[in-house]
Amino acid sequence: MNSLVQKGLLEEMACGSNFSYVLNDNSLFLTTEYKVLQSQGSNSLLKCMKMKYNGKIQLFYIINSNKPLMSILSNISPENFMTIVSNLFSAVLAVKNNGFLSCENIDISFEHIFVDTNTYKVNLVYVPVEKGMFDDYASFESELRTTLIKSISTFPTFSTQALFKLQADLSDGTKTLEDVYNGMSKVKSVYKKTSSGSIRKSILDQTARLVAMSAPTHTEFVIDKDSFLIGRNSSAVDGVVTFNGMVSKVHCRIDKYRSKYALTDLKSANGTYINKTKLEPNKPYYIKNGDIIRLANSDFQFVVD
Repeated sequence: MNSLVQKGLLEEMACGSNFSYVLNDNSLFLTTEYKVLQSQGSNSLLKCMKMKYNGKIQLFYIINSNKPLMSILSNISPENFMTIVSNLFSAVLAVKNNGFLSCENIDISFEHIFVDTNTYKVNLVYVPVEKGMFDDYASFESELRTTLIKSISTFPTFSTQALFKLQADLSDGTKTLEDVYNGMSKVKSVYKKTSSGSIRKSILDQTARLVAMSAPTHTEFVIDKDSFLIGRNSSAVDGVVTFNGMVSKVHCRIDKYRSKYALTDLKSANGTYINKTKLEPNKPYYIKNGDIIRLANSDFQFVVD
């Protein structure tokens, strides 16, 4: 839900197939930003009209044939979702670089990100008020990243290498939104026909990585050996976990078997998990792209790209 609605500064109203926000304090309205919206409404910003409702300013948004992103998520292909996310980033960055508008005023709830289902163009809801929905740009971007990461994890149909790479990039705090956006267009993929005539997608130059999801600093291990040890003891392991004392000195091992990988817990004190399932010590378990691996209480994502 829009945080300004939660705080009581705005009221949301359904208006047929459209919707509006009513300002409970007219002094919050920003005239300059509203005028910018009128000149750029066709540029990935949903058309907004200022009206009056019981003496209060009403911001009326015209949806036309667009659909809320939330309503179409379960029915779109991974490729189309990638297109939507790319268009979303493009729209956000256009606002960021505008000079007159602020990303803190974009409503990025999936119920209010609107998509043209014919072209997958994204139209954003911009609220021209003095108090934004986010305190600063960093808060806005963090919420956007978190929401997208969760959506990729939620829908089983999104279990593709390209989306897992996107998820890993979004989790990487060292990469700006511009970096993530540019990286989406550089995914190296080829399409090969199988003997049955169907199309199969493969990723070139595959590399296996273990990427920390909530470490204080960016941490990832490239699995560049057939047997890769992970733990806290820098003299005994290949991937050193420096930020969590609950991880054992030699915690686990990732082995490569041709094109497959297996994870083995090495009698760690606080356990090793794959997608919340605890492993029996000294027993190898196959892992696949996108699996969430927990070492003690730290989560990592296994990424093959």
